[in-house]
Amino acid sequence: MKQIKSVALFYNSKRKKAITFAAGIEKRLSAAGVPVYKICVNDVFYELKAVDAAIAVGGDGTVLYAARHLIKRPVPTLGINAGGLGFLSGMENTEFLLRIREFMAGRFKKIKRSLLSAEVMRGSKKVFGPFPALNDCVIRSTEARAFNLNVSYGSQFLSNYFGDGLIVCTPTGSTAYNLAALGPIAMPELEVALLSPICPHTLTHRPLVLSAREDIKIKVLSARHRPHKVILSIDGQENFELKGHDEIIIKKHPSIFEMLVPENFSYFDVLRKKLRWGKR
Repeated sequence: MKQIKSVALFYNSKRKKAITFAAGIEKRLSAAGVPVYKICVNDVFYELKAVDAAIAVGGDGTVLYAARHLIKRPVPTLGINAGGLGFLSGMENTEFLLRIREFMAGRFKKIKRSLLSAEVMRGSKKVFGPFPALNDCVIRSTEARAFNLNVSYGSQFLSNYFGDGLIVCTPTGSTAYNLAALGPIAMPELEVALLSPICPHTLTHRPLVLSAREDIKIKVLSARHRPHKVILSIDGQENFELKGHDEIIIKKHPSIFEMLVPENFSYFDVLRKKLRWGKR
């Protein structure tokens, strides 16, 4: 990786810790002669200047925000945890400040993260998307009521799902909502999509790991008794209200998102620390 000469700094102004961390990082980088362009995720986003790297300070939502706005630019991004678990963070703030010279020298490695692309067809008309998702595409009801979804994979019918909804996620998103729905964890470099039903009204439906080579098509069936709201949520940040017979098409996104991590980074180390594996 080339030397870092300019940085876009994404931060969450609603987290005191993120504001403090971002200020400290900006001060250290500026003192080293590296221009820093600050971007608050709670403000209106404007065109980003050309930079060598990005740093996202906050929770996983801050990294997801950065990914969505950097998808058209090949800008590698480092996540600094200032939230809760921080599965998308490459490191903690204290460690980054100790290794900031390594970062500026371009000695961090890049990890490629695949994305999904989601769009909604209403008859022959496209009414939403295509929209990138680094974590997941979730179809769910806004009410505490089950509903029907018809799912196909490529040219094959997969199943009808009746329950509270469905999660289609990337390996990156496997530790998010998918994990809470008892879905499997997938290594980030795998070219797969994970499909996990949300509270299915049957004991026979189980999560699936599918190759990302084929499209996943999900049709919203009409409610059994009366209309109710069903939404498509992209990374928990972009929401679109669906109607009966809408078809959601989810496929592999042509772009990738590059994340920066230290040379000694281990994904299994992250899982052990965040999920407290082996602790009694």
